Amino acid sequence: MIGWVEDAPSPFAGLRRQHRARRGQSLLELALTLPVLAILLLVALDFARMFNMAMAVTDAARAGAHWGAQNRTTAANVLGMEQVACASMVDYPCTPGANTVASSFCQCAGSSGTISCTNPGGCTNVLAFVTVTARTTFSTVFAYPGLPASVPLSASVTMQVQ
Repeated sequence: MIGWVEDAPSPFAGLRRQHRARRGQSLLELALTLPVLAILLLVALDFARMFNMAMAVTDAARAGAHWGAQNRTTAANVLGMEQVACASMVDYPCTPGANTVASSFCQCAGSSGTISCTNPGGCTNVLAFVTVTARTTFSTVFAYPGLPASVPLSASVTMQVQ
């Protein structure tokens, strides 16, 4: 039986050195890519926040226009439409008249021009419409190089009065 001599080098010593070198290389690769992955995660989270805010602005404009389109009385209540739109944006600061702007207008059926709602002239089929515009500004958590730190968001909805 042949035994190992204690002073003789192990045949696996070179493999152990290679394994340790590979572990070190993996650790170095992780250290280099981890900050990049963290920045990508932060950018993705900010994008998700911006998308959520954009949906809230669109929903606010839609809520204000829907409230105003109920009848001609609510269509004439511009402040009411703006307040309903602001009330819809509960998670974000909103001021009626500043962040939400409402208006109403009339058209003669079959025409694209606007006419007076109170004195339509020769028009016999007057159609009333309301428009609500909601706007706010999204700000990122961090300033990213190459990306804007704030983005204006706006949505406008027009509905025919019932």
